[in-house]
Amino acid sequence: MRLTESDLKFVVQTVATLRRDHDNILSLVRDKDDLLELMLEDPKLAERLLAGREVFVHVSPYLTFAVLLRRIQRDLEGQSFLIDRDARGRSIPVFEARRAVQLLKDPSTREYLTEMLCSFVRTNTGMLYWKGHGAWHKRRISDMDMDDMIALCNLAEPAFKPRLYRRIADIALFLTGIYPDHASSAEGRARGQAARRRTVPDYEREGRRFYALAARAPEPPWSASVFEGLAEQFTLAREALTALSDRYLKPLRDRYFDLAAN
Repeated sequence: MRLTESDLKFVVQTVATLRRDHDNILSLVRDKDDLLELMLEDPKLAERLLAGREVFVHVSPYLTFAVLLRRIQRDLEGQSFLIDRDARGRSIPVFEARRAVQLLKDPSTREYLTEMLCSFVRTNTGMLYWKGHGAWHKRRISDMDMDDMIALCNLAEPAFKPRLYRRIADIALFLTGIYPDHASSAEGRARGQAARRRTVPDYEREGRRFYALAARAPEPPWSASVFEGLAEQFTLAREALTALSDRYLKPLRDRYFDLAAN
């Protein structure tokens, strides 16, 4: 876990309410992931995070997403279905809650999803130059734009392709999970011009394909099984993230994920 010192203080002060020796507890739990794991599951953390905006001055996005993923996992344990959207954007129940709980219970998958969400808090743009057919070309690219990342992947040396496979698949999962209503139009807004219009099924196919490619050459600390699992269960991961977004992230999305700025 990559909790900051401020995160640790927030966790200890929130969870250890019957203790006053918080400095001693900090020394005890620092770098002890097994103890921190138990603390992150405490309901008081999610309640305090969601109670007021001022707390976000003191905590990192990593802590926020780590706590809320555990919270939605616990929520889903008490229900039989998730809410998905059909081709017209209408909400429909899908009886996959138990399978979503099992997906989120896997420590490596849950940690990957936490890091993936963090990677979209700050996105990057730049100008790409390359030479082809005897002429120089340029293109402004964003690491939030799937078409840009596919274009970059096609130009990249083989050693750099695995991380681009990951990013392309992550974009598909993030947009369809956190912004399901806007997934098909987000890329058009990103560049302010006509872009390829993708439906949620389009994103799913791309996500599965590129996670499967990432599984062939995984980069530490992730194992091939994480990407294989996301490729096989992309729809389930998307539905779990949509539940997280609908229930807890909607009031926070503009704070953490500014799609309009990309």
